[in-house]
Amino acid sequence: MVALEVWFDQVPKNDFGPGDPVIIVDNLADLDKLIEHVLTVTAGRQVPSVVQANILGASGLPVIEAGISHDRGFISYTDRSGGFLSIGVTSGSSEATYDYMGNEHIVPDSAEIPLSKVRQWLADFIATGGPSATIPLMPDAS
Repeated sequence: MVALEVWFDQVPKNDFGPGDPVIIVDNLADLDKLIEHVLTVTAGRQVPSVVQANILGASGLPVIEAGISHDRGFISYTDRSGGFLSIGVTSGSSEATYDYMGNEHIVPDSAEIPLSKVRQWLADFIATGGPSATIPLMPDAS
């Protein structure tokens, strides 16, 4: 198992664990708490949010970005071999807009997947320290 340092908001009151303002997620209960927190804080917003994560204590790669909305989201994963995105059901050329700490974050809508799959991918990463074997990613062409 690995622990993740997660950034969601620069306001320290949103901190769930050691560090400021990083949120530590190292088990499924913490992951559920994080997702619920993001959904609660962003309720009513027109644009869903993104959290960014690294392995606790590691500097640099890999970097995980997860879009979190009530019904959907995305996974972006970057390691030394390149960047990867979740594979959604849409194959169009539209874009989806998310928010990362007040900054616009655009992903192809083809990367959007159900929120349950975002959660499962993150849970698999915490359990194994690597990308999910059950929720594949595609190379990021952007």
